[in-house]
Amino acid sequence: VSQSRYTFDGGWVDGLGEFFEMHNGKFGRDAMGQFFTPPAVCDLMAMITRPDGASICDPAAGSGRCLLASDRTDPNNRLKTFYTAMDIYARCVKMCTLNMVLYGMKGAVLHMDSLNQTIWGGYRVYLPETGLGVIKLTSDQARTFTQSHMIEKQQQPKPQQETKPTQLKLFQILTQ
Repeated sequence: VSQSRYTFDGGWVDGLGEFFEMHNGKFGRDAMGQFFTPPAVCDLMAMITRPDGASICDPAAGSGRCLLASDRTDPNNRLKTFYTAMDIYARCVKMCTLNMVLYGMKGAVLHMDSLNQTIWGGYRVYLPETGLGVIKLTSDQARTFTQSHMIEKQQQPKPQQETKPTQLKLFQILTQ
């Protein structure tokens, strides 16, 4: 596991994902077409999006790297953000669940095919302070997390476009 990313300033390391990548080899990872997002790309995407207390959904989460990066952009994210991770491979679902537990994140990790919406189950991860830990979900229970995420997205008010004066309008105002 790479030592260069270990930091004590709020950074993150995906030790499980790195171990998986090192030991899954050409006949595993490459044959399945499974490549994890490089940490630098995860950090960049997290800095660009920076949600404010919203829910974040990763439909191809792998070991949860993008969610880890997003969580670590702000120390308050672990309390105000609900993370939903989805992956088709059971091993990745378990790695992502463990990473969320290790970093004290709350959310749901769903074992599903996010393209055709087939759900096999998953895990609900609670904040460590609650004492609830991780609860295994049936497919019906997991489905509620996909539906609630979609409903929340639809109910969010669309930001109104700010009307800025065009140059022509600005010219007309100045010449009146």
